[in-house]
Amino acid sequence: MNRIQPFFLQVIQKSLWNMKVLFPDDIDWDAVLKEAEDQAVLGIVIGAMPGDVQERWRSKANLVTANFVRILNYQEQLYRLLKEHGIPMVILKGTAAAIYYPNPSQRSMGDIDYLVPMEYFDRTKELLVENGYSIADDPRNPRHMHVYKGRVSFEQHRFFSSEGIDVEQYITEGISHIHINKIYGKEFPMLPKLANGIVLLGHMAQHLKNGLGLRQVIDWMMYVNSELNDAFWTLTFEKAAIDVGLDQMAIVATRMCQLYLGLSEDIHWCMDADPEACAALMDSLLSSGNFNRKRGNGTPIEIVTSNIAKKGLFRVLQTSGEKNWEAYHKHKWLKPFAWIYQGCRYVAKGIQTKRSGIQIKQDAQRGKQRKELLQKLKILEKKEDSLSRARSDPERKYIKES
Repeated sequence: MNRIQPFFLQVIQKSLWNMKVLFPDDIDWDAVLKEAEDQAVLGIVIGAMPGDVQERWRSKANLVTANFVRILNYQEQLYRLLKEHGIPMVILKGTAAAIYYPNPSQRSMGDIDYLVPMEYFDRTKELLVENGYSIADDPRNPRHMHVYKGRVSFEQHRFFSSEGIDVEQYITEGISHIHINKIYGKEFPMLPKLANGIVLLGHMAQHLKNGLGLRQVIDWMMYVNSELNDAFWTLTFEKAAIDVGLDQMAIVATRMCQLYLGLSEDIHWCMDADPEACAALMDSLLSSGNFNRKRGNGTPIEIVTSNIAKKGLFRVLQTSGEKNWEAYHKHKWLKPFAWIYQGCRYVAKGIQTKRSGIQIKQDAQRGKQRKELLQKLKILEKKEDSLSRARSDPERKYIKES
């Protein structure tokens, strides 16, 4: 950690848990708030700042609140439209995470992620177009399509799982028992607590591979604080976490939240976590920022290095080439050459970034560290990855037949 980051973590503790913290007089509060901005948690920490600092950053903090309100309104409009036409939906992350915060509008919001059962997907797409929504459905992205209205972006998911992280079974079961919750009087549908927790855990693991930040971790921490006591872990959640291969992720992330973010030590199921893994996880997320915001152009090199170490050079080049090469999408006979295309693409991107040899070496070293952290958390690729399984089951039914 640098000099600012310990104070930044203490401010989070003060804000979320009302902890009494004494700060020295010479803290660079603007640097602390810049750290919060990089981690997309400005809305959480602004209220714990000295009054004069709050005033300097008030306009940016107000944007977080205004965006939350805008998202909430557009989300309810979408929910009511689909409900009116008999289309079930469920919110993933977003307000389904903010519901656990002491003040939901503290949570920074991005896209509205939601899922409709596959059997309703095309019907939903047509309905949205008829009601003034814009659609951008990229065939290279099988997980979701992009939807736009006003200044709000939506992601309509076909499935939520990603490579090596398969949580679809729990969403399938959970969407049969949707809970309708409210934030500030606005209704939205969310998964029951087991499935919702598995989604938040899976979301952390997904971003750990390409830039986990504090926002995703705090989502998990607030869920644990509200729902995941020792009894629920032992009787229900632990089995599900083991089933999706994320039990170590849950244990280490939760213990890390106790050590660094003020989560109550009354939660005992995580106490055996490896302290070194907790420290490595905190170091990783502090150095990356939300969506790798703090690493900029070096990010692809780090991610590629980590993937190559885990999967092998040829496989990474081939699978990435099949995804990125427009010509291959039109002419499938080009498949044997996809790895060559991707190799050239990496070279071209490397030239464009104009990064020095030292920077590239640092990126590669971080890629190695990322792989080691994934190994500690036992987030390893399964023989049949979840993306392939989800793609191969397009008729998967989410709603139980009556």
